[in-house]
Amino acid sequence: MKNSSDFKFDLTFAFVIFAFVIIVITTYTSIYMFTRLTTQEFEDKIRILAENIYLNYKAKENTIKNTTLALAKNDIFNSTFTPNDEILKSVFKTMLYANNDLKQIDYFNNYGKDIISCKKFANTIYCNNYGKPLKVENLKSDKNIFFKERFKNNGIEFIAFSPVKIEKYPGFIEVKALIRGLFKNNNFYHFLVIDKFGNILFSDIYKEKNLNDVFNYFLNKKILKTDEGFVTDGIYVKKLNKKMKMVFIQNKNLINKTNEISKTLTLIMIIISIFFAIPLGMFFSKPLYSFYQELDKRVKQEIEKRQEKEQLLIAQSKLAALGEMLGNIAHQWRHPLTRLSLLIQNFELAVSKNKLTPDFIEKFKNQAYAQINYMSQTIDDFTNFFKKDTKKVEFCPREIIEDALKLIEGRLKQNKVNVEVEFIKTESILGYRSEFSQVILNIINNAIDVLKERDIKNRKIWIRIRGKKIEIEDNAGGVPEEIKDKIFEPYFTTKFQSQGTGIGLYMSKVIINQHFNGELFAYNSDKGAIFVIDLNKKSTF
Repeated sequence: MKNSSDFKFDLTFAFVIFAFVIIVITTYTSIYMFTRLTTQEFEDKIRILAENIYLNYKAKENTIKNTTLALAKNDIFNSTFTPNDEILKSVFKTMLYANNDLKQIDYFNNYGKDIISCKKFANTIYCNNYGKPLKVENLKSDKNIFFKERFKNNGIEFIAFSPVKIEKYPGFIEVKALIRGLFKNNNFYHFLVIDKFGNILFSDIYKEKNLNDVFNYFLNKKILKTDEGFVTDGIYVKKLNKKMKMVFIQNKNLINKTNEISKTLTLIMIIISIFFAIPLGMFFSKPLYSFYQELDKRVKQEIEKRQEKEQLLIAQSKLAALGEMLGNIAHQWRHPLTRLSLLIQNFELAVSKNKLTPDFIEKFKNQAYAQINYMSQTIDDFTNFFKKDTKKVEFCPREIIEDALKLIEGRLKQNKVNVEVEFIKTESILGYRSEFSQVILNIINNAIDVLKERDIKNRKIWIRIRGKKIEIEDNAGGVPEEIKDKIFEPYFTTKFQSQGTGIGLYMSKVIINQHFNGELFAYNSDKGAIFVIDLNKKSTF
């Protein structure tokens, strides 16, 4: 039977070996997990990034096409009077001022002769008569629009042509636009834009002219056949249009540097473990201490994972809010665009009746600029409303609600929703303004959606502020009993997949509970659903 000294030696030796093995396994597992997390992060981010670039590109393309068609079909080319150069220049200038992407608008006659050419340099617009001629042989067809794009060092140039099909004044409208900032440099990835033959049209790093000079034959073939998706763990393809694709390539240099650092740290940890495991093994109390250390480490890891998931949900929620914001901007712009259209019609009428005086022109210009400035101010209002807060401040919920109703005024009018606000008592709240704004907008927008979905005739929303308690009620009939306990769960939605993400109410509850130390809950009244934001808990800020 072994004596106590032998047993102590065996126990110490076993602990040393055990500690050494555990350290080595943990280190290499951490390296593997870190590498995998880096790859997963790339996959998650790149899908969202590629979709945003694609949507932005399509939005710009549609804007240029619609602008060109609108100009070609404008009443200034009708048969009742001869188009005046000054009228054309004024209309072209208005369009150039209204859209920062537009750089040039030309009007050619049916033989390709340039009649009017307006160009924008910085913030100044110059108009000339009779610029460079246009080759119209390939443009004479039944098409309403001819469109092409080409890559330049400072962006993508869009060029659109549309025939003016008025019998008396046939010709062509040409609109040029320069789209900057569509592809932004990022150390996280590299990117290419290629055509269907593999020719590299644009790249942030590669100087080669074709994919064959960058990748092997089999990978090139796979990239050319893929319209959307990952061809490898580090290469993502997204179709931009019929002729072009985007290729996103993970920056391997960052991963290699990380791996080298991890390997060096592994070697250092192995050496240190050899020297420290022996004295640690002499203390029988150390295993218990190590157990608690490992437990604490795992708890922190789980907290970090939960925070990462929460950040992803916040990002998705903000993307959804951005989509709603764009829709609200569209609603806000309908009226000024209608007014601009009426101003142009009045201008044409004045020209046809020879009432075009300097005072009339000055009044027209001021009214047109007023509408354009209103549209620009709308963009500024939405941008400031959703600007990310960097620190907690005291604010009044009444101001947030008034600003929110102002932002979605167009949507409320379109859906014929009447809002009644009752300020019984107001108190200041400490926290992040933008997050609280997001919660208010989520609840109001959900109420509008339900009222519209259920086709309620007399649609109403009541908002009541009682100090730090805010109630938002609708008359849509309430939340069905079978889903009442699920509405605050992540990814739960009663809308179609294309219309809702199911994270709006979940993120709203997270924001109120964790960032404002309050409660968000809902219950049914005899009219509909009432969502309550209660911040009357004792503040922990």
